Amino acid sequence: MEKISMQAMGLRESLVFFGIPMLLLYIATHIGVSALNQATGMPTLVSWFICGGTLVFLPLFVAAFVFYWIEGNPWQTAAIVARLRLGKPSWHTLGWTGLGVLSIGILTYAIVAIGQAFIPGFSAQPSFMSVSPLTDNNHWILAIWIPMFFFNIFGEGLFWRGYIFPRQELAFGQYTWLLHGCFWWIFHIPFGFTLLVTLIPIIFITSFVVQKTKNTWSDIIIHALINGSGFLLIAFGIVE
Repeated sequence: MEKISMQAMGLRESLVFFGIPMLLLYIATHIGVSALNQATGMPTLVSWFICGGTLVFLPLFVAAFVFYWIEGNPWQTAAIVARLRLGKPSWHTLGWTGLGVLSIGILTYAIVAIGQAFIPGFSAQPSFMSVSPLTDNNHWILAIWIPMFFFNIFGEGLFWRGYIFPRQELAFGQYTWLLHGCFWWIFHIPFGFTLLVTLIPIIFITSFVVQKTKNTWSDIIIHALINGSGFLLIAFGIVE
């Protein structure tokens, strides 16, 4: 199997690869959600799942494989696994991943607690992402959430951490996690100030762990556990 050499990705190209998704996220959050809600009468949360999934996260998932192909890589499982850093997680990888989850949980909880104590009306998420416990009449919402969640986790993971992160490492070296984290953080600007603040731990700690492990599964596991548990615990009434 011929190994394809990667090209370094500098600041300008990184801005494009994160800036375009940010614009798509803005369209989804500031135009798509309200338009779909008004046109169909669906809950705003469901409108977000549909708009975010189709306009942002599905394109990211597809982009990972499109740019993998453009780079000249072969359509072979082993090649895809190697290029997107999807190798079997080692104990080293799992250890860093577990430490990342624990650190993110503690720091995020602290930020939310401090914000709620000092800022009236502080909320860790935009109103259209507000989750309420599911009832017998709206369990169907899970069927909309699951594909959105899949493309959210694997779209961001494969495209940004799998495809882009290794190219950025060629340009930024040991500081890649910091630069990558800044671009990933900028992507979330359309969500608003409070969410940007609460996302600081997961964005920069995950980026750091990915650089330490050089394994995309670190990102996928952390992202899935933090995002997925937050939704499911509230949806099933386990926490408020």
